[in-house]
Amino acid sequence: MIMKKFFVLAIGLFMTLNSHSIDAKNLSHKIRESTFESTKQSIIKKIIARGDLPYATINTQLQILNDCSEFGLGKFLIERGGLNGYWTNYIVQFPSKNDVTFTNQTEEFLLTQSPTCLATQERFRIFKCIVQEEISDNISLASLPCGLMADLLDLDYSNINSFFLTGLDLDRETLGQAAEYAKQKELESHCKFEQIDAWKIIKSAEYDILVSNGLAIYEPDDEKVIDLYRRFYDALKPGGKLITSFLSPPPVPGKETEWNLSSVDMQHALLQKILFVDILDAKWQTFRSQEKVTDQLRQAGFENIQIQFDSARIFPTIIGAKPNSSE
Repeated sequence: MIMKKFFVLAIGLFMTLNSHSIDAKNLSHKIRESTFESTKQSIIKKIIARGDLPYATINTQLQILNDCSEFGLGKFLIERGGLNGYWTNYIVQFPSKNDVTFTNQTEEFLLTQSPTCLATQERFRIFKCIVQEEISDNISLASLPCGLMADLLDLDYSNINSFFLTGLDLDRETLGQAAEYAKQKELESHCKFEQIDAWKIIKSAEYDILVSNGLAIYEPDDEKVIDLYRRFYDALKPGGKLITSFLSPPPVPGKETEWNLSSVDMQHALLQKILFVDILDAKWQTFRSQEKVTDQLRQAGFENIQIQFDSARIFPTIIGAKPNSSE
């Protein structure tokens, strides 16, 4: 029990100290410095200047950082502090991969044990199950930011005569990868892709379903998030549904967490904190309670709001409906 309390204290120690304004043009994966090596050296200097942490020595932190620099996902996280469409898709699709050889233990931890990554993989499955149940003839589906749009392209449309898929993303490279993935799925004739800033989207009653993952967790300004949800609301047809997600508050001393701690390995949670918060200063450090997100969606006009939780309640899925009448 004492050890578990220590882990909770350590996890929460820095979790709430890293929310800051990020360039709205690219919230998730803007390059931090001119080169990968300069970014890595800056992190090394930070670690050494800070000294040993109560739960991780300088050498431990430097070893984890060095491990990350040996595999692709780790390098990207060092350089960007967040994920683009390609690496998000890599993580969520990882459970389906076979015969994987890991570069080192940190890569294995990141993809198979990190509580947030496991919740992300489960969240992806939840999204697909929800949308699959909604599919009907002539349905119009959109994803923003779409990434590789696997949340829509992986679905079964075999019994549907007509359907329309739209991928919306700011990252031009990601849109190209999504278009290629659509070809692999033989669904390109049903797809269109648009480069767009989510906060500048102007759509009116175009989609029956809009799925969105990976924006609000990077944006600490609540009013900007409400504005985003209003734009989503406008883009939906009457009766349409928004399927989105949020990161729930982690264990923090003196506050009640919304995590289901019985489903979380606390040693893995501590290692995740060391990696994402202390070393990488990951950009997705905006946490909101289910009450807060529900209220934001209501302010945007959504009704019949429902939440589906992953097993650890780390990355909940939330669904809001646009009324059939907008009066």
